[in-house]
Amino acid sequence: MRDRCQYLRTKMDYVAHAASVPSSTDAPVSASQKNFWCLRTMKPLGPDAAPVDETLCVIGRDCFVTEGGE
Repeated sequence: MRDRCQYLRTKMDYVAHAASVPSSTDAPVSASQKNFWCLRTMKPLGPDAAPVDETLCVIGRDCFVTEGGE
């Protein structure tokens, strides 16, 4: 798994246990179906005014902070 910014969040972070339980009516949730936000801005844009998601909030982005960093 890629390193992602510690400030990136999605509802799936809080209900991961439910997502891991298979259900006959539930289809897997793809990254494009998740709604992400930044804990610094509390918006779907980071401090750099760029969109946030698990493919964008990675090492190399100016506002990126690794888990346990800062």
